[in-house]
Amino acid sequence: MSTSTTLHCNTVRGFSTCAASLITDGMTAEEARQVGAAHGWRHVNGLDYCAACSGSSIKPRVIVAVGGTAPDPEDARVRADLRLQTAKGVLLSLVNAATEGTWWYDPEKVWNDPGLHFGQEFVAAVPVGKPVCVAGTGPAGDPQSMADAAYIACLDPEVGRAITGVLNEAFETVHQEHGLVEDSLTQAAVDLADAILRPRGKR
Repeated sequence: MSTSTTLHCNTVRGFSTCAASLITDGMTAEEARQVGAAHGWRHVNGLDYCAACSGSSIKPRVIVAVGGTAPDPEDARVRADLRLQTAKGVLLSLVNAATEGTWWYDPEKVWNDPGLHFGQEFVAAVPVGKPVCVAGTGPAGDPQSMADAAYIACLDPEVGRAITGVLNEAFETVHQEHGLVEDSLTQAAVDLADAILRPRGKR
């Protein structure tokens, strides 16, 4: 396990406090503050202040792992760029294996072809000519079956490919920053990657 020291902004405004924090690989508070100084943080009278609260011209980091040495590969928080890259590969593999075409759902229709999903709410695709059933979600007219079908249809392969583009852009940004997550939009992409990579299967 890697060791980290986190700085927390001590700014207080009325009844609220600044939520900014900076995760560093410093072994001590002094080392962490040296790292913080390079990112616009200031230490004054025993208190720490983030770049924004310090009026620094340095762009603040939302969540950061910093250091000149290679991070511990077991510390997933340090390697956000690797998580983004892995999630992109996982999602792209799933997208490429999925039924081609735009997926759709019509709440006025039920699946009428013989088979497992006959009479169910369904998601369909039209890869070539006749629609094919991508997923049957349950009894016709059931609100949950209808909601599930609408959701699945919304997240079809076209959406999946667009998401892989977002993950790739975020990867490029974070990788160039040596694993640093620079802003809230990039952090949202990392959160998306973590959601894709979370364990699934039998419980």
